[in-house]
Amino acid sequence: MISIDYEPALVEAAVLAARADGRSFHDERDPLYGIVDAEARESAFVALHGRWFQRLGLDRSLTEALAERPEIAAACARCVVGRAGAAPAEAADLLVAPPARPTLLVRLTPARLAVPKQALAFLHHELLHVADMLDPDFGYEPRLPPTGDGRLLDDRRAERYRVLWDAYVDGRLMAASRALPAVRAERLHEFSRAYPELGDRVEAAFERFFAARRCTHAELVAFACASAR
Repeated sequence: MISIDYEPALVEAAVLAARADGRSFHDERDPLYGIVDAEARESAFVALHGRWFQRLGLDRSLTEALAERPEIAAACARCVVGRAGAAPAEAADLLVAPPARPTLLVRLTPARLAVPKQALAFLHHELLHVADMLDPDFGYEPRLPPTGDGRLLDDRRAERYRVLWDAYVDGRLMAASRALPAVRAERLHEFSRAYPELGDRVEAAFERFFAARRCTHAELVAFACASAR
């Protein structure tokens, strides 16, 4: 299994968000404030929160999600998990610095991590994106080719690509019973807003990607760019 390093501030906040506020937690935590040496006190708090993080099972969602993506563990040197300031900043990505193997970067809010079922569903989605990025058959490229018509159109095309890739990801997760049934309606709604020019053909176009089991980055780009103007 790939080594996983959690940011101590995220671990502490997730433990507190999981309502580890019972007597036993405070019986362990309160005496630590009496440690005079600042460095020793900080180390004691980090150790305490780490123990409670595992005791509450907050480490299991990422471990379980990664266990279903052995290709990520095989390709990456390690996994670093940091704190996201807000839900829109949550993501999984790759830090690539050849010739070293990539580092898997995961950012989560404490609130997400404190609810393992929510965290697991989110991580299934994000890690399938990462698996696609690592799959040579998918042919991922980190940047879309510029339109030559300005940033506004470039941003619009990037958003259309994101919506399309999310549909492709969640369709496979639903087929594998790793997504809730409501996800299809949510993705179709996003797709309809991103591709208004499709009119009454929108659901058929959506289903082409949501139901797909093999698709490539180039195919997603071609569809996203076909009528982005």
